Amino acid sequence: MKSATISKIIKKIKESIVVVKTDKNIGTGFIADKIGIVITNAHVVEDSTECEIQMFDNTSYSAKVIESNFDMDIAFIKIISNRVFKKASILKRKDYNVGDEVLAYGNPLGFENTVTKGIISALDREIGGIKYIQTDVPINPGNSGGPLIDNRGRIIGINTLKIADASGIGFAIPIIDILPLINLTIKKYKLAPDSVYCNVCGFRNDSNSLWCEKCGAKLLENVEKVKKKYKKCSECGEKNPADAKWCKKCGHNLDLE
Repeated sequence: MKSATISKIIKKIKESIVVVKTDKNIGTGFIADKIGIVITNAHVVEDSTECEIQMFDNTSYSAKVIESNFDMDIAFIKIISNRVFKKASILKRKDYNVGDEVLAYGNPLGFENTVTKGIISALDREIGGIKYIQTDVPINPGNSGGPLIDNRGRIIGINTLKIADASGIGFAIPIIDILPLINLTIKKYKLAPDSVYCNVCGFRNDSNSLWCEKCGAKLLENVEKVKKKYKKCSECGEKNPADAKWCKKCGHNLDLE
């Protein structure tokens, strides 16, 4: 099939690429499901449970981290919105070779919606037990989690790391290697959307759990829910349900607290 021009590729994919912002980091991600599930690197979100997602047109949404795989450096984020989002086109077979032209779309050093071009330099380059696509595409902080795109506008990898003090050596996680993880995570989320994320190990727990089933850490979201279970009346000290407007003992207006 004939390759598209770079401008046509960007027009095709830009609605599916997002900026991921936490209190500590800025990175890139892409929409993997129309309900607003975003994929990025785990090192972009680190231990954050919440983040901000910014679209290509500067529209912003609150979002929550729903699962992380720290070993593979992959994180999944759910945009808090009922909007139907444009899903990125993901390559589902190994249809690329050394020498093929590729693009990186991201937010290097905070320069949003930046496009860089290069070629695939090597395949199956193993670092720390993980196999990467090696490219000479310029990669900088802020590109992490963003897509490596082929000449038909399909995502073939997730730009993840570069060699410090080196030029023209970047690495992307092959998308086909994590397709089972992507499909399983999206399926699990749709079956249990209220499950609670553990920011220590990245595991998703039952919605009522106070402690992570995998690592035993406190689940901050549910701890906060417990803390907010009652409203204490400033007039008489009575504990009232969190959604109560009037104190059940003295009738004081709790919305004035």
